[in-house]
Amino acid sequence: MKQNGINLLLLSAALLLLPSCGKEMFDEEVYNGFVDYQFMIDNVDREHDWCLTQSGTMTVSVPSDVYTVQLLTANPYESASAEIAAAVICQGQQATLHYTIPIVHGQLYLAALTAQGNYMGVMPVAEGTETVALTYDQLSQKGTLTRPANQTFTYLYEVDFPYPGDFDYNDMVLRISKQPGSSPLEVDLSVTLQAVGAATSYAAAIQLAGVPFNNVEKIELISGAVLDENYPFTPRYIESQDLLIRGRSKQAVIRLFESCQWVFNKTLNELGLIDPMLYYNTTRTALEEYSAVVPPVTNVYRITFTSAEQASAFSFDNIDPFIIHTYNNAYWEVHTYAHKFDEVFWAVFGNNKDKFDNHISWSIVVPKADFRYPTEGISLSSFNETTEERFGPYNGFSYWMQDHTQQLDWYLRPSYSQLLY
Repeated sequence: MKQNGINLLLLSAALLLLPSCGKEMFDEEVYNGFVDYQFMIDNVDREHDWCLTQSGTMTVSVPSDVYTVQLLTANPYESASAEIAAAVICQGQQATLHYTIPIVHGQLYLAALTAQGNYMGVMPVAEGTETVALTYDQLSQKGTLTRPANQTFTYLYEVDFPYPGDFDYNDMVLRISKQPGSSPLEVDLSVTLQAVGAATSYAAAIQLAGVPFNNVEKIELISGAVLDENYPFTPRYIESQDLLIRGRSKQAVIRLFESCQWVFNKTLNELGLIDPMLYYNTTRTALEEYSAVVPPVTNVYRITFTSAEQASAFSFDNIDPFIIHTYNNAYWEVHTYAHKFDEVFWAVFGNNKDKFDNHISWSIVVPKADFRYPTEGISLSSFNETTEERFGPYNGFSYWMQDHTQQLDWYLRPSYSQLLY
């Protein structure tokens, strides 16, 4: 961390001046100074966008017997690590792939599949290609096929926004993948709650950013169970019990759960409270009355759009999981950085949105399915300007924080794996 101890005067000032219900008392300079002080890295790049991915579209013409076309991150006949970055059921017609891939990546490939799901072969495609013809003479099956997995991103959160936490980014850890459903109108989202690194209760949902509510016909749970089934209290964060909810800006929202603690512990004590409130999957071993190691929970949600064009255009750019929690007598939402100031269910910023633009994120989206996140209380990395010391499980993260164009693959190179879950 930057220093030992806490500047009590600065802390007290920040607490007093943060917005509270019905009050307009906010000092931007005091607040942002406090956040900078608490963040574990000095000199954060003020142009930082916290983005490790890039997006694009590719229009592909295919032979008439190609049922599905995929964009892959590697050649599945040569690599066991190939992932499906985009897939469209084209049924022999021209298809447009909307994809989001890591900024640092290898050669991309197009794959053609039959209606039975058999691979007809792959062909390399250059980065940035917008229009391409997939033909039989370009398809190759050289090697042994390892069927690629669906691309999965890991979403990491600090629950305390707008207050700065410990920045271990494990208060909520989600792993999300997507794939076409059983028809051109459908997209399936696999959502895994991997960890809850907070001994408190918060709610969560997924904003389908840029997707109007009226463009979604329905959302179904096709695998798994309602995450907060039989929740015994009146919901306060997410009032609707429907899977598909209309947000304040008329966008589509998937309801996940009202209480993270209830997902893993559906028991009440003699006072009628969830007990114990534990950290889940953020310590390597279970610690009595403190933490537990449990199997992650996975649900698959099927989104049925009102048109095939809307379904094919849906990408990771539209996926914005967020937390809802209580701070200073108000309900706050913790979003991915691109949607940091969105107010899907609750409005708290008033005219102060720009004053919270401190270039710090309470969430990180890592384009890696099995990303190993820090154990409880361990920051991703730290850098002290005075001592020039860097420490943490991902030292590359501190370099990336200071220059958003550098070490964009830091998540692939852990420095101290013993500090990771």
